[in-house]
Amino acid sequence: MPYVITITGPSRAGKSTTVDYLLSYANDNFTPRLIRKHTTRPPREDDKDDEVQCGGITPECDLVYEQYGERYGLESRTLFEAIAAGQSPIVILNDVRAVEDVRDFFRERVRSIFIFRHDPASEEYHRELIESRGEAGEVRFKKAQTIYRIYIENIHLFDHVIINSGTLEELDTQVRQIVKSLEQDADRLPRE
Repeated sequence: MPYVITITGPSRAGKSTTVDYLLSYANDNFTPRLIRKHTTRPPREDDKDDEVQCGGITPECDLVYEQYGERYGLESRTLFEAIAAGQSPIVILNDVRAVEDVRDFFRERVRSIFIFRHDPASEEYHRELIESRGEAGEVRFKKAQTIYRIYIENIHLFDHVIINSGTLEELDTQVRQIVKSLEQDADRLPRE
C-alpha cells in the first residue's frame, strides 16, 4: 500500500541523501517516487532536476509555502496520481504548515520524517552552511535556529525522526528500518 512520504529538516541535514536511500529500496511492495517541487528561487549548483523546478510557482500548485524568503509549491494532484498508480510519492517539505496540509489531504496515507543532524547553534553547522552556501549560508544559519524551534514544537507531526549525526551506513540503516515499518504499517491499513 503506498504512502505519501514527507521529508523535513534544516539545510544540510541529509534530506537528499535520505531520498536517495528511500529510492534505492524500491521493491514489489514499495515503489517510491520523488515528486518535484516548484520554487521562485534561482537554481543552485547542488539542485537535482527531479527534486526542484526553479523559475516560479505554477497555477496548479495548491500547496504553497515560503522558506528563506522564497516560495515553494507542490501540486497535490501529482501526489494523488502517484498513489493511484501504486507509488509512494516522496516530497521534501521544509515548512510545518505544508506538512500539516499534506497530512490533512492524505490522512493515514502519510508518513512524515524529520531529519536532525546538528545543533542549529553549533559552530560546525555554521561552518558547513557558509562553505556550502556562501553569504546565503549566514542568513540560513540565523534562520535555522528559529526554524529548528518550530520543528521541535511540532514534532508530533512526524512519524519518524532520523538522527543523521553518524556515518552514511548509520543513515542507511535508519532509512531501511523506516521502509520496513512502512511495509508493516501497510499490512494494517484497511483495504479500499
